[in-house]
Amino acid sequence: MEPGNTDELVAFLKEQAGEYLRSAIQYSTSDHELLYLRDGDEHIPEDEELADFVDHYRRLSRQQEPDRPFDLGTDHCTVTIYDEAILFHFTQSENVGTLVTLAPEAGRDIVAFTTKCLEQLHFNSPQEIRNVPTWLRS
Repeated sequence: MEPGNTDELVAFLKEQAGEYLRSAIQYSTSDHELLYLRDGDEHIPEDEELADFVDHYRRLSRQQEPDRPFDLGTDHCTVTIYDEAILFHFTQSENVGTLVTLAPEAGRDIVAFTTKCLEQLHFNSPQEIRNVPTWLRS
């Protein structure tokens, strides 16, 4: 992994999501790093299980340009709400991405959380946001 300020990113996520933050993972083309895993979670993934999880989302990041009949701009973040977690997949290039999971109770204010995460990733990670959205420009 390329160096980034992961400590600041994790501190930010803890501040924003509080007790709802479950995990944070960054990945590159060939590597991944588990930045944070909430203490007390009943399921701690094995290395192989975590690698499979990351590989799944890495493949999705390579498919950033879905076949669609319209253009809404760059896909900066995909939010998936599962029974046991809300997953944010920040895909800023084919090579680097960040996965953040929250407890499902954190479903309030998702847009505000996503915007603040994009700001942090832009300034405190190896990710570069191509085509920075106007609502993120300072």
